[in-house]
Amino acid sequence: MTSRYAVKHATWDKKIKTFFIVARRDKRAPMVSADATRPADTITADANGVATTAMLVKSHLNNSLNQLNSPHDTTDLDNEPINETWTKIRNINYHSDKQLVRILDGIKEKEYFFKPPINRFMLSFQDSNLEDNYRDHFMEDQHNERTISAPKYHSFLEIFVSFVVFIIVSIFCFLVFDRNLPWIIFFAVTMIIEILNIIRGALTIEFAENKDGGAWLKMISFTSGWYCRNILGVFAASIPLLAVFTNFSCILMNVGLWTDRFFCFCIVVCLLHYTNFTTLSSWLKTVLAFLAGGVLIVLITVVKCLDTENSNLNTTTSSPLGATTMMYINTTLGNITEVDGPDSTSSPLKINLPLFGGFSILHIEIILDMLLLILLIGFLNYESETSYRHNYHGDAQAWEYKQIMQEHKDQADWLLHNILPPHVSDIVRQTSKYSKNHKDVGVIFAAIVNFNDIYDESFEGGREFLRVLNELVSDYEDLLDRDEFQDVEKIKTISSTFMAASGLNEVQRAKNKHQYAHLYSLIMFCVELHHSIQRFNDSIFNFDFILNIGYNYGEVTAGVIGTTKLLYDIWGDTVNISSRMYSTGVAGRIQVPERTANLLGDKMNFDYRGEISVKGKGVMKTYLFVDMKPGASWE
Repeated sequence: MTSRYAVKHATWDKKIKTFFIVARRDKRAPMVSADATRPADTITADANGVATTAMLVKSHLNNSLNQLNSPHDTTDLDNEPINETWTKIRNINYHSDKQLVRILDGIKEKEYFFKPPINRFMLSFQDSNLEDNYRDHFMEDQHNERTISAPKYHSFLEIFVSFVVFIIVSIFCFLVFDRNLPWIIFFAVTMIIEILNIIRGALTIEFAENKDGGAWLKMISFTSGWYCRNILGVFAASIPLLAVFTNFSCILMNVGLWTDRFFCFCIVVCLLHYTNFTTLSSWLKTVLAFLAGGVLIVLITVVKCLDTENSNLNTTTSSPLGATTMMYINTTLGNITEVDGPDSTSSPLKINLPLFGGFSILHIEIILDMLLLILLIGFLNYESETSYRHNYHGDAQAWEYKQIMQEHKDQADWLLHNILPPHVSDIVRQTSKYSKNHKDVGVIFAAIVNFNDIYDESFEGGREFLRVLNELVSDYEDLLDRDEFQDVEKIKTISSTFMAASGLNEVQRAKNKHQYAHLYSLIMFCVELHHSIQRFNDSIFNFDFILNIGYNYGEVTAGVIGTTKLLYDIWGDTVNISSRMYSTGVAGRIQVPERTANLLGDKMNFDYRGEISVKGKGVMKTYLFVDMKPGASWE
């Protein structure tokens, strides 16, 4: 047992029984009274019943030593930071990493990380929303990067590569093939189309992220759609191939042995061009490459451009080196006799026949090569789109997780800024501590002095009355969002008392034109508090809240207490006097000491109340705020 004391309660003027905890009782030991002799190492109490500080410190040190001497503690003390807060953070990060490794080890379907949910045949995302975003919003740069990997720059690079391929193929077509009219018309039209396509790509870079693009933005949005993008991309990829096919003619193919070979080489280059435009459908590009290769196979196997009726006539061909070669072809088309000049001797020479002159073993080789080339193009397109979709899936997940993390960070910042002022929280993040002295700081205590008259715990445990108090305090805090009260900061609420101060943010304070603008703003804030209470009283029946406000200014010390549950508060004689001003004030008025009235008297009117007794200060002259003087301004 412990000793019993009778004390007088300050509120209800009743006597209640209280106890002091002496020590933990051994279950095996009999109960002893408080008057019995206690061991010397027991936590004792002084005359006022307060435990001695020395014993509390000793108990704390013993617990710390026990933790350090624990055999389970394997922390490297030599590498620990000096600051205990950062030590805790490092330990939390270490254990979080270990937990993440254990979670990854426990995941059975690890292929999800490198094999995202993509249809292996159609190469479409299984998530319809993700597929729609990939098709319609691929141009949006989520990371805002100015690199080739960004979608808008990558798309422009593919357009430019297509234009370069078209120019190179066109130059060789002009050099090797005849300049016939259909080819010239086709070149002029497609050149204009290619230039317009490049301009469209450049405008996409300029206006893709600009919401004020107007008509250009609508054009970019339309041409960047999935179907329009595929149509334009496939047409741009097919232009070099169409340019080569435009120059085909039997007359041209019979001019020399190398013209038909060069024609096939150009077809191969143009087919490889279908591996460009990685954002397009791989199946669409592969099908077009297959059709183009099929057309070449049909031309080689079906079309016969050799005139067999005149096959015994001498023909003249030009070799790649420009040397003229005379040859004649017999009726069997088996041997070709080559004659170089009048003095040369004739000898039968086996050479290849023209590609478009009939079927031969060479055609079988070309067909096999073309089929293998189409398979290669299909494989490259498949892998290219798969890789691009993998990257897009990873970016989409990273962006989603980043958004979630940003939301959590914003919530944490919101909570931190509601606990600490923004200018204080920035410092606490870096140093984990904050304390600072401020001069000429205004402090107020606004208390609803009759709130206890309406509060009753017997009705729903007092929850309804706390809801009313929360609405009142919320109205107070709404005033802080107004521009004229940007110097005012809420410190805390103590039951039904609202504590605020002005002038603690030195950066904001330095922007004011008047030296004491923050003090004037604080007293006008007190006026608005009275108006807020009046509006609230008008909305309820049969009861009026009475608000007393105490105001004072002077030097205070601001600081943050705690490392886990932070508390921002201010201390000083200025705070104590402000508290006494409201506790000894007049109902519904703002009471200030004489020093404050003298400072604010140039712009405010005050009534002298008289001398009152203030605990710890003796007798003080006090004043009651009346109103602001006409024409007073501090902006």
